[in-house]
Amino acid sequence: MSSVELFQEPIRRRYYAPYNSCSYLFFVVTVWVLVALPFFLSYSENFWLKTNTYREQVSNKYEYKIIIEGSGSSAADSFFYSSIPDLNRLHGDAFRPVSVKTREVDVNIDSLTDTFEITATIPIPASSEVKKLDCLVFFRSQLQSSAKIVMESVVHLSHDSGVAGKELVTSGNLVFRQNNPVFVKGGYTTMYADTELVDTASIISAKEGDIKTILAKAMGRNYTLAYEPQYNYWGAKIDDLAGTFTLNAKLNIPTQDILYTPKPMEVLKDAWVKYLSMFVVVGFFLEKLCSFVYFHQLVETKMLVETVGSTTGVPHFKKF
Repeated sequence: MSSVELFQEPIRRRYYAPYNSCSYLFFVVTVWVLVALPFFLSYSENFWLKTNTYREQVSNKYEYKIIIEGSGSSAADSFFYSSIPDLNRLHGDAFRPVSVKTREVDVNIDSLTDTFEITATIPIPASSEVKKLDCLVFFRSQLQSSAKIVMESVVHLSHDSGVAGKELVTSGNLVFRQNNPVFVKGGYTTMYADTELVDTASIISAKEGDIKTILAKAMGRNYTLAYEPQYNYWGAKIDDLAGTFTLNAKLNIPTQDILYTPKPMEVLKDAWVKYLSMFVVVGFFLEKLCSFVYFHQLVETKMLVETVGSTTGVPHFKKF
């Protein structure tokens, strides 16, 4: 009756030598090379993971705070509106009542706003014209996945044209920008709690509510929210009749890469994978080298070959 091979296993050759021999010295050198060489081969300035990224959609909640400022050909065309009453009083005659409507859209129903829409209607006298518009919209931004930070942020919408306009339609993305990686350990951290963008409790001059001053404060932070427009449409004013100027903005909030500082365990895991990848390669070639050297007795050893039912083997000598 014919038979079929079901399983196979190698028979070991065991090599022995005294401690005070060249064979043992060669063994020590190969062990040192096996441990050290993969580290030197895999080591680079990126061996230790300093930063990493993960994907998250930043939670941006409208704080019902807005500042709108416009200008035209003359000082009389300038106007100002804010949802902060103290700022309106500081701008005196430039104040204009503005109708502001906002809408938060959650497309995938995950409790995160995917699109924020804002419509502002500004009454314009027949003698006035608008050639430039600046708008600041304030949000409460929050990272709540790996990193956990909460902060007040501001978005700047702006357009400048040489032609008097009646509307500005803009659409783009709200992007979380960072100069430094965030930390992923611990609970929630409220950023910039001691430095409000608009300190309503101590407004004593118009400069404290000036758009340029607010933007300077925001840009001085390591973490900010920026508006990246995909398109701007400026509708020209074609008559001298009294009417309104309309701002329509659609702000999309995409999922983006968040840069963070990894935990020590993640750093060690990443370094171990890099080391192990070279360890396997070096170990393969060293195993072949040792097999050749010991089998052909390039260094003198006592070789025992295992046989069936033997755990120690029988002596066998071979010179190259």
